[in-house]
Amino acid sequence: MTYGELKENIYELVSSYFYKPYTVVWGMAGGVKPKGPLITLKMGDISSPNHPVAENVGGVPVNVYGSATTVQVDLFTRGRALPGETGYTEAAENTAVGELAGFVKFLGSEYADVWREVADVSILTGTVRDLTELINDASWDFRAMTELEVAFTQTAVGHAGVMYSGGVPYYGNGAPKYDGEGYALDEGGGRLPLPTGPDGAPVYPPVGPDGKPVYPPLPEGVPPGLANAESEWFGSVETPTYKKED
Repeated sequence: MTYGELKENIYELVSSYFYKPYTVVWGMAGGVKPKGPLITLKMGDISSPNHPVAENVGGVPVNVYGSATTVQVDLFTRGRALPGETGYTEAAENTAVGELAGFVKFLGSEYADVWREVADVSILTGTVRDLTELINDASWDFRAMTELEVAFTQTAVGHAGVMYSGGVPYYGNGAPKYDGEGYALDEGGGRLPLPTGPDGAPVYPPVGPDGKPVYPPLPEGVPPGLANAESEWFGSVETPTYKKED
């Protein structure tokens, strides 16, 4: 799993619990502030071992890294309005801690267990803290925060280690994503159904000017030369000769 894929999975999980009127966003990003309660997510540093678990799958080198990071979850809300004796709203109750504590309980549910198994991610919950006193914005009255410890697996595939599970053309288990004709394959080697166009007709793999299939682009910043690199072996080694001095 790549960093980007992990973020997508975490966002999906949080959004499945905090639906409307909540708005879930990644922090440190510009945008219009919502009127309703807000959930912000922030990913921490990633730690990985220096020495991965190395495998060779079908002649393709695969390095597996057991990695860990933290995800900070902040909840901002106006709270629950408390009516006064005259019937007018005079105060608001701090519901931020209780709402976020409910999310922590959700992470211990059977639903979340199935999600973790499918996503291949483990999550350890932490303390829910009341950070209302740190609010410096008039848009909300109350704030709560918790930090999750997330463990996941990063995979580097290929001679240069850049064909990871989110790239091309190999899956994390070393299986190719495309065959020699350009058809997409699943992790077991079976052909996936072809996508269809607006008319419902199947869209066949595109072919470049050289007659070879055109695969999806590599992840940003990965040179094609490295992605296509293969290991080489020495055919022979020259043994140096030394002249004995008198």
